[in-house]
Amino acid sequence: MSEFFYTLASNNHAAKYRHLQVAPAAGSLGADVTGVDLNRLSEAGFVELRQALLSHQVLFIREQNLSVEQLEAVTLQLGEFGREPFVETMPDHPHVIHVVKEADEKAPFVFGGAWHTDWSFQARPPAFTLLYGADIPPYGGDTLYANLCLAYDWLSPKMKEICEGLNALHSPERGYGPAARHNDLLENMTVRYGNVDAELRAHPLITRHPETGRKVLFVNPTYTVGIEGLRPDEAQPILDYLFAMPTAPAFTCRMRWSKGTLAIWDNRCTWHNPIADYHGSRREMYRTTVVGEAPSR
Repeated sequence: MSEFFYTLASNNHAAKYRHLQVAPAAGSLGADVTGVDLNRLSEAGFVELRQALLSHQVLFIREQNLSVEQLEAVTLQLGEFGREPFVETMPDHPHVIHVVKEADEKAPFVFGGAWHTDWSFQARPPAFTLLYGADIPPYGGDTLYANLCLAYDWLSPKMKEICEGLNALHSPERGYGPAARHNDLLENMTVRYGNVDAELRAHPLITRHPETGRKVLFVNPTYTVGIEGLRPDEAQPILDYLFAMPTAPAFTCRMRWSKGTLAIWDNRCTWHNPIADYHGSRREMYRTTVVGEAPSR
């Protein structure tokens, strides 16, 4: 895209907290959190953590030592577990996905390796996603994030007017439908393909964040498959622009992983994209989600 995009440093400014140290990662979104042990964090500390998450949209909480059970406990501090469709969870932990790529896997493909919002086709998509790095390559495997509030703000007044009257169609068909076999390349994860018709769902194309009140561009290239009431050839030019614009560098941040880092992002107003650049190295992570609300205007 040739347009010049920008945002203001004040969009992601630092704030002082009693129980956390928070350093913004970019002018768009994201922050590193240090000086906290999540296994010992008080109730007041978790209140501040949620405030920081709503402010920065994605947090990287460094130098943690979390078992699977402790990750579950941290997740429940933010709300109830979300539903994990299509991907097999851990046998004794039905709300935890073991995201692992071994060093000897044949294909460089990685789980979730495209811009997306987690499970946006659900009636109540996740409010938050938590991802803990148990074993991290020495370099590579960064995750990109995009701010969908900034994307909405960038739209022209007329485009906002058009989009606010539309519903987008969300479906898992491309990733998990009967013909979507690319996930077979995940040698150490089990994907359950199947009939995805029951998961086709319409959500407002522009939503209002239920906690911050900000308006959000609620579409994503992985799960948004059309616009309700428009023919595919009418909808696609609109979606092509809406899919491209949020990935402008000014609206994104790139977060580097380290062992013991827990990432938490607000799934209601962000995209993320894991980078497949560590083939030949081992990476092991654990993922949970917190159920959100039905998206609304």
